[in-house]
Amino acid sequence: MNQVKEYFEETNIFIPGNSYLRKIQREAHKEIKEEFANDPKTHKIIVLPTGAGKTGVIALSPYKVCNGRVLVITPSLIIREGISDEFDTRTMYNFWSKHKVIIDDEKLPKVYRYAGYKTPADKKRIMKWLQETNIVIANIHKVYSTASNKTLVDILPPDFFDMIIIDEAHHCAADSWQKTLEYFEATKIIKLTATPFRADAKDLGGKIIYNYSLADAIKDGIIKNLVAEDITNENLEFEIDGRKVSKEEALEEMDNNWVTRSIAYSENCSRTIVERSIEILNEKRKLGNAFHQIIAVACSIEHAKQIKDLYAEYGIRAEYVSSDRQEDSEKAIIEYKKGSIDVIVNVNMLGEGFDHPNISIAAIFRPFRSLPPYAQFIGRALRKIQINDPLDNIDNIAHVVYHKELDLEELWQYYSNQKVKAQRRKVIEIEFSREEEQYRSRDVGEVIVRGKTISNVKTFLDDGIAHKYSKAIQKEIDEFENKLAEDIKKLKSELNMSDAEIADYEKARRKALEDKISTKRHMLRADLIREELQERHLDDIINRVEVLFKETELNHEGTELPSNTSNPYLLNSKDNKAYVRKYINNILKRKLKRGIDEWETYDFEEAQKALPEIIDKIKIKICEVKEERV
Repeated sequence: MNQVKEYFEETNIFIPGNSYLRKIQREAHKEIKEEFANDPKTHKIIVLPTGAGKTGVIALSPYKVCNGRVLVITPSLIIREGISDEFDTRTMYNFWSKHKVIIDDEKLPKVYRYAGYKTPADKKRIMKWLQETNIVIANIHKVYSTASNKTLVDILPPDFFDMIIIDEAHHCAADSWQKTLEYFEATKIIKLTATPFRADAKDLGGKIIYNYSLADAIKDGIIKNLVAEDITNENLEFEIDGRKVSKEEALEEMDNNWVTRSIAYSENCSRTIVERSIEILNEKRKLGNAFHQIIAVACSIEHAKQIKDLYAEYGIRAEYVSSDRQEDSEKAIIEYKKGSIDVIVNVNMLGEGFDHPNISIAAIFRPFRSLPPYAQFIGRALRKIQINDPLDNIDNIAHVVYHKELDLEELWQYYSNQKVKAQRRKVIEIEFSREEEQYRSRDVGEVIVRGKTISNVKTFLDDGIAHKYSKAIQKEIDEFENKLAEDIKKLKSELNMSDAEIADYEKARRKALEDKISTKRHMLRADLIREELQERHLDDIINRVEVLFKETELNHEGTELPSNTSNPYLLNSKDNKAYVRKYINNILKRKLKRGIDEWETYDFEEAQKALPEIIDKIKIKICEVKEERV
């Protein structure tokens, strides 16, 4: 029992500086640690878009935070299976081994997927496994259900878990989730979601401690970029009681729901979407390096059959899936993932947790009334293609195709705004990553120089110490894996060692590597902390500057600010974003009495305090410039 309780605290893990992990996974884990240390009782909410690495965040969350067992709750079997596969420590492809978080296989967590039991003997065996496990994964129906007495709340005591992690947390306002949290006494609750909103407007409960926006995921190239095409017909007429009327007349006589559903069920309107989605599919397959596929969404089963038949008319292999034909749907999904099917038409089935990177076209044949289901459907096409040498400007673009009269424009606007935001943030990030120009202040003396010039250039907010260090560790791990494979091959062929002997040899080698790397991590901890502070400081600046340009409606590529200053240093700025960068850098350097490369931990804290006032001064300057131009 003590081993289970102390596992997450005592296990040696490689997270800060681990370049095998995504930056957002390292950052989210850091926030989880800090937030639970400061406030252990408030529920913590983490917002990550589809494809950004949410399963990895779940895998890292308990370490150095949890003092006992962890329960991971999913809303569906598909999501449970996806997490279970990533957490399967029986293979070398589990998340912790694959991403070098845990090098010694003997220190991997014990993971159990709870799926219920049938007989008393089953229950006895399962209870033993549950007692010995570190992480339990279950879908909500196996955790709490009024229709069963074999759920986890029926067989486990309230204090069994120290941490509960809820995936797709926008479901957790429902009664079954609330009853679960009421029963178990776990104080550490983490909720993860890509859509921190619900159609019924119920509060998720808790504090958002980390929010990695869709815009950032697009900017950083973690997910596919998005392109939308709305299609319409030149003349649209509706038939009411045998009369043909225009759209405007139909809206007056019926309502918007009637109009959009009529469009959805119209074979001619559906055909336009089918034809355009096929054109895009053929173009992407011809020009790209990936086998692209279409996911479609229909109103009903009969509607899905109609759409499937429309695709078939054009020689496109299509199938439909729905919850009322489970076995056939599972076969279709397998064939689709194998590439034997080009289009899969979905009726309320392939939502959260269905991950297939080759989906690059989302064809919408039904109206959506709220953002959550719309966002979940679009999310199926966002996962980035990373194999077969993809061309990002072709293979990693997700196309959304829909009929204009389905009234989806407002929902698309959410994504459109995120894309604009991503482009604006990328430009600002590039500007703030430029090499800082050397400039001369008026309050310094003359310096006489002799001898040859020695150049040592530092980029803004990036001294690279920890980056080089983490790369060195990555290189050492890669070299170790290659050498270990060679040695094992020799031991098998030359010494004819048994599998058990080779397994013992491998464990000893991995333990020695873990000890060696752990020593290096502790020695350079200060450098890792400093680099993380630099990254967070840069993110803070980019966030504030992006909001500044958005709120003031000032074009970042304009020249209003440098054209209206008498400061020689700022006057030479090529555009507004360069002016803002120079202004911020200059003020911070003067305030803290030294450049970024000399900052200590407390300097970053002081800079964070000073930034709001600096941004306010720039905003005042922008308002003055705009008033003068009026």
